[in-house]
Amino acid sequence: MRDRMVSRRHFVRCARGATAATLVAAPSSHAALRTGDRPRSVTLPDLAGSQVALPDAYKGKIVVVHFWASWCPYCIKEIDALEALFGQHGERGLMPVSVNVGETKATASSFLRDRSVTYPILLDGNSSTARLYGVTGIPTTFILDRDGSVRFKILGEINREGLRRVLSGLFSDCCGRGGGHRQ
Repeated sequence: MRDRMVSRRHFVRCARGATAATLVAAPSSHAALRTGDRPRSVTLPDLAGSQVALPDAYKGKIVVVHFWASWCPYCIKEIDALEALFGQHGERGLMPVSVNVGETKATASSFLRDRSVTYPILLDGNSSTARLYGVTGIPTTFILDRDGSVRFKILGEINREGLRRVLSGLFSDCCGRGGGHRQ
């Protein structure tokens, strides 16, 4: 029993220490939603109580669907990174959407109280949308192209620079540096 407990502690420490996200550009047998798929439309409430059809409300845009929870230490960094990228590239069609998984509106709002987030925050209180997308851990991020197809699935933490690089591959005029060069 002690060996199992030590192993669990070791696993948790290793998981917490992981800083690089895994970028999956090919279909995964573990996910319900795979690259190339178009997510089914779901309607979720935002923090103001309005109903939003995801991803249909953002047709023609590059949509970053970020699944998060208040207990996730990496999620606030990613929300800050998405806010910065949205501020820089929103006019060019970038639309981040952070989906809070399994928590109440009060919990999500409290967590974001000291942050200025100008892009949509949606609530998936019963985690049904997370299950539909095949989310197995938090944070998980899906990047949809302008046609609404999943182009990338990011498992775990990714920073602003990593997001910028992934997005630059989709549309160098949005997030690439100068003259539209891909990196």
